Amino acid sequence: MRPTWRVAGAAALWLVLEWYGATSEISWLFLLGVWIAAVVLIAAMYASWNRGLVLHLELESSGPGAQSPVHELPEHVLRTGPFPAPIFEGDSFQVSVGLDTRGGDRGPAWVAGDVSGLQIRFGTGIVPRTGWRRSRTIDALRRAPISASEWTIHTSDPLGFFHGVRRCDDAELGIVLPKFCSLAGRRQARELEAAASAPRAGVGVELFGVREYRAGDALRRIHWRSSARLGELVVREYEPPGVQSLAILVDPSPRSQAVADQVARIAASEAWDCIREGGRVSIWGPGLQATEPRQARDLWALLDWLARYPGPAGDDPAPVTSDVVMVTGSPDASLVEEAESSRRRGARARAWLIGDAELDVDLPVERAGVEWPL
Repeated sequence: MRPTWRVAGAAALWLVLEWYGATSEISWLFLLGVWIAAVVLIAAMYASWNRGLVLHLELESSGPGAQSPVHELPEHVLRTGPFPAPIFEGDSFQVSVGLDTRGGDRGPAWVAGDVSGLQIRFGTGIVPRTGWRRSRTIDALRRAPISASEWTIHTSDPLGFFHGVRRCDDAELGIVLPKFCSLAGRRQARELEAAASAPRAGVGVELFGVREYRAGDALRRIHWRSSARLGELVVREYEPPGVQSLAILVDPSPRSQAVADQVARIAASEAWDCIREGGRVSIWGPGLQATEPRQARDLWALLDWLARYPGPAGDDPAPVTSDVVMVTGSPDASLVEEAESSRRRGARARAWLIGDAELDVDLPVERAGVEWPL
């Protein structure tokens, strides 16, 4: 809390009254000077008490844009998404800004800060016990976390003698996910094994996790080390044979924001096509932290990773899968080597190339620009 110029003005007025009262022998001028000093002191006490306010920032709602995947996603998928609703590139959302008070009514106060590059400033004369709220609609954001930064709470007394400023911690309110759509119609149909029959879930050859023991599970499937650590019986869970496992290899250093956005959109589309067919997806790039195995069937976790692409950094090894898709805008040597190594190991591999770069790789390549939809 610091004094404003009005305190200096009140002090000057008090000195004038004291001087004039002493020279003119008008006694009530001394009383008026004491009243002015008392008003400034009371204002200081009130301004100090008025600082007990807490910033409120929250996403209220969102509105899908014309190209938003929300229009195409099944209801059961949307129910597992971010609350209150997933936000994609080009969508709009409403952010609630306000103040909460500890104790009785307070004020005046105002808040100012930044939400994803947009400066917001609201003020009020009083903050009631129930809190004070204002809303702001933000349109057509790009793929990125929705950050709230440099927020400050400003408080004062009703006469403006003192001004308090308190900085708030930066926060992430949500995330703008990349747009995507099904690309299955653009790809050559995969060959189906005529002899393949629908397998029973949990029986196959590829180990992908453990689960709790259920009556009827074979004893040879019990994972004794995990059972001892958890204090209950757990069994190995295997991937059913014939289920697709897809590795999406992304450009670690896209040459522009437009290319990075398109890499994220195509990767999200490939992931969606695989997951809705019951497959599992891993996303990896040289020098980037890969997605976790437990996220392989979680569309929203994969979209979150792509919304933050090309970070964070990491040194995870490339996943070993039955299918590989490389999505890049440049001929990154380590990315190309990993895609070709996967093909030599027997994986079905192909590539997306964004822009006009040349890619010397022994894989089927499909070109795309930076416009969406493709």
